[in-house]
Amino acid sequence: MAISQALYTGVTGLSVNSDGMAVIANNIANANAKGFKKDRAEFEDMLSADLGSNAQIGRGSRLRDVKTIHTQGGLAVTDNLTDMAIQGMGFFVVSNPHTEVQESAGKFFTRVGSFIFDKDGYLSDPSGGHVQGYMANELGNISSRLQDVRVETNSIPPQATTKLTMDVNLDAREKIMNESFDLSKAEQTSNFNNTVTMFDSQGGSHQLTTFFKRLEDSDGISWEWHATVDGKEVSDSSGEKMKEVGKGTVRFDAKGNLLERNQEFSEINFSGGSAPGQAIDYDFGKTIADGGNGVGASTSIASKSVTNFHSQNGYEAGNIKSLKIELDGTIHGVYTNGVIRPLGALALATFENQDGMMKGGHNQFYATIESGPAKIGMAQSGTRGSIYASSLEESNVDLAQEFVNMIMTQRGFQANSRSITTTDSMYEEVINLKR
Repeated sequence: MAISQALYTGVTGLSVNSDGMAVIANNIANANAKGFKKDRAEFEDMLSADLGSNAQIGRGSRLRDVKTIHTQGGLAVTDNLTDMAIQGMGFFVVSNPHTEVQESAGKFFTRVGSFIFDKDGYLSDPSGGHVQGYMANELGNISSRLQDVRVETNSIPPQATTKLTMDVNLDAREKIMNESFDLSKAEQTSNFNNTVTMFDSQGGSHQLTTFFKRLEDSDGISWEWHATVDGKEVSDSSGEKMKEVGKGTVRFDAKGNLLERNQEFSEINFSGGSAPGQAIDYDFGKTIADGGNGVGASTSIASKSVTNFHSQNGYEAGNIKSLKIELDGTIHGVYTNGVIRPLGALALATFENQDGMMKGGHNQFYATIESGPAKIGMAQSGTRGSIYASSLEESNVDLAQEFVNMIMTQRGFQANSRSITTTDSMYEEVINLKR
């Protein structure tokens, strides 16, 4: 009985070492596969035979599990923007293009970010699955609904200017003019002016010039401002060279900090079919009355009048020129008119037990009951890692370690084969006893 048991025990040793070598060979074969996660064969002994008096004889070994090791692979830089790598936890979510695979419930999870845009604008993997994420609306607000990531290359429509922000310093040393502001002599009846390009509802550009005139004020420093455009560009100019389209005042305290700002009117009727009655909010910074402290707002101190900063929120029509992908997975479109707008964001999935996921081929995984459901969200949220564009994650296979494991497995196989040949010799001796 014991001799035959030794023979079968040696066979189990050959079997598990063969399986172990298969795992090692698979790791080595995929050492250069992007995003591949190596496997580790785990063995256990089999139930021992009870000989009585608490004596037991082992019955050999068997393969308990092949565990996938989800350690981080190195990141390799590429020259393709849609190559993406994850630094940290998480998996890209890809729709399943193969309907015959039911276990994935329509979703695969992968660390391989070798993506491309297909002919319909969908971000896809090489097998045709669509990458999942969150899309943005026309205002750039990202939705919370998970869907296929699709980038449309349509042009962006123009936006009319509705707000003009100016950070200016108006020289407190300027003398007060007795003559009122006169459009026909705007520069002679003002102390300072600023010009900015603005846009109408059709995306047409216009030069908006704001003139500032010092006013008499015994309690502080006051200025009036007059916004003007070329009279030929508006439909209600009545032949004037310049048309006043906005008017107001700004007041400063004795230290030159902005106390308050007032706007009396603002209405522009550009010709050429653009929307009439275009109104602009003129913002000179947060006033002290509104809780400001003078930082980042217009001033009036004894220094040369200058425009420190000005901006407006209008723009002309533009076409998409390039894409930018941020660390949180947000995809921004860069347009020819200078606008940078969010188009969507990639989603990452994490699991309570990622070791419970099953491999589905193509360096992809699918969820199981053991892994738990996928927890999907944007990158850099929760425990999810960051996404690096123009990068791919390398395999986490350590070839040096695999060669060591291969030698140990080979020696184990040889030793078990030796136990079989030795047992065979013992059988031969038993047979010879009869002779």
